Amino acid sequence: MVFRYCGGWNTGQHLPAMEAPPATVVLVDDQSMFLAGLESLLETMPEVRVVGKAQDGRDALDLVAEHRPDLVLMDINMPHMDGIEASKRIRRASPRTRIAVLSIYGHREFVMELLGSGVDSYLLKTADKEELLTAIRSVVGGERYIAHELRAMVAEDAQLGYRERRRTYGPLTNREAEVMKLILQERTTQEIAAYFFLSVATVETHRRNIFHKLDCRNIAGLVKYAMERGWGRSDH
Repeated sequence: MVFRYCGGWNTGQHLPAMEAPPATVVLVDDQSMFLAGLESLLETMPEVRVVGKAQDGRDALDLVAEHRPDLVLMDINMPHMDGIEASKRIRRASPRTRIAVLSIYGHREFVMELLGSGVDSYLLKTADKEELLTAIRSVVGGERYIAHELRAMVAEDAQLGYRERRRTYGPLTNREAEVMKLILQERTTQEIAAYFFLSVATVETHRRNIFHKLDCRNIAGLVKYAMERGWGRSDH
């Protein structure tokens, strides 16, 4: 049997356009009322769909592993694992997942550390509805979005060389973080040195590095930083 072709090939040009499926989103914040408000707001966006909500970093990682979402919208200050550490682990676990931070803090060290770790957006919780929706659409669409209030600071940082940024905004090493927590417990330099089996001079070097990296001038500045990171919680 011979089949004869009597018409033009169907190239799909006359078929109706296929609508893209909504982008999947995981919301992460330790305040349940804020989470509910975010979910209600995102329900007005047909192009996104909330597939999970978490109130700490550990649960967020579980949801990312389960859903491999297109976007995680996340706070910084959370129990068990803060947003900075969670964002780094999400990036490793699901490289295609984009991350938008929504925080009350515009601390230079936070912003630079998060953007340096590959976060795609940094928004302040003072943002209005329109900016939040614009940011989400931008990030889902593959763009980066920075809060209006933070753009000048980010632009200033971009003008510095890599070494200068690393020196000024580099995150604390594990040992520096451990030393800082003991400082916040009002341990003396001698007590910290004995605790870690270090020399007093080494501990003093750690102290100087901590104050320099975090741009803090005194213990009050360290306390403020620690509270912003959630280190004041009983589960840290």
